[in-house]
Amino acid sequence: MKTLKPVYLEVVSKMLTVFHQFYAGDLLFEDGGLRKKYRNREINEYPDDLKEEVLALSEWIRELSSTYQHRLVIRVIDAQSLLGLYKSIRHRFRQTPTFIVSGKETYTGWDKAVLETILDRHLDLAWGNTVSQPS
Repeated sequence: MKTLKPVYLEVVSKMLTVFHQFYAGDLLFEDGGLRKKYRNREINEYPDDLKEEVLALSEWIRELSSTYQHRLVIRVIDAQSLLGLYKSIRHRFRQTPTFIVSGKETYTGWDKAVLETILDRHLDLAWGNTVSQPS
């Protein structure tokens, strides 16, 4: 009997990053709601187009997770991190968002139909289904 394995999807994109160190007085900040205000202020300093891109991507990832459920494992990688740099060199891409499917195939862009076609093909291969080729 063949073991059913999920397809791995790595999403490399720009992320909103908030740096924070924990201090003893942080509990007071949390109780007073000051931490949330501080983080919101930091996030609001980012350009609107980047915030919109991150929001659109997070919605897309939620849709993929809901559609593919247990058949897909999603990992989000900050493009500006060392791992993001490594992935961009390893898979030879410069633009974001880039989707790396099963560590093999990459797609850069915002076309949901293209990405879902790639995912379906990899799921068919992973789950042993026959892949029908268009004639």
